[in-house]
Amino acid sequence: MSTSLLKLLKAGHHVMVNGRSEDCLTELPEIIAHFVPQAEEGSPRALILCSSDDQVRAIEARLKDLAKDMDLTVDMVTDKGNILKQRNDLFDGTEVIIGTVKRTTELYFQNGFNMGKIKFFAVLDADQLMRLGMKGNLTRLAESLPKCRVLISALNTEEERLLDFQTQFFTPISEVEV
Repeated sequence: MSTSLLKLLKAGHHVMVNGRSEDCLTELPEIIAHFVPQAEEGSPRALILCSSDDQVRAIEARLKDLAKDMDLTVDMVTDKGNILKQRNDLFDGTEVIIGTVKRTTELYFQNGFNMGKIKFFAVLDADQLMRLGMKGNLTRLAESLPKCRVLISALNTEEERLLDFQTQFFTPISEVEV
C-alpha cells in the first residue's frame, strides 16, 4: 500500500482510505518526509486530525524519530492538555500539528496557528468523528485550507455525513482499500 498512497498524493490526488486508521500510520513518516522536507520558520505544513488523545500520542510517537532526523518540530494538541501551553508551543513555530479535532479548532479560532502553508491534511477515523458530531469543526478547518494534499481514513466510507463533507471539499477523491 505504501507506494500507492504516496504515489496518489504526489500526483495531486485527495485520497480516501477505506480501512482502519492504523493501516495508514505506517506510511505517515514517509508522507510527512515528502510534504514537509525540512524545518522552516513559521506556519505548520502538515495537520493530522485524530479521534482521541491516545491516537494523537501514538502518531506523535511514530513521528518522533523522523522529526529528530529531519529536525522537524511536531506538536500535539489534545483535549486534556493545557490549552495556553499548547497555543504558546504552536506560536513558537511548528512543522507538524497532530491533534484532536475539537482542540485543534479551538486553537485555530484563537489564532494559535496559520493554515496558509499547509501542504498535507489528514483526517483519521473520519466516520467516527462524524458520528461524534465533529462535522462542523472539520468543515470550518477545511474551509480555511489552502490547496494541499488530503488523506481521509474511515471504516465506513459510505457514512452520509462523511460523503457530504468529502464531496463539499475534496472532489475528486481516489479511494484506496486496505
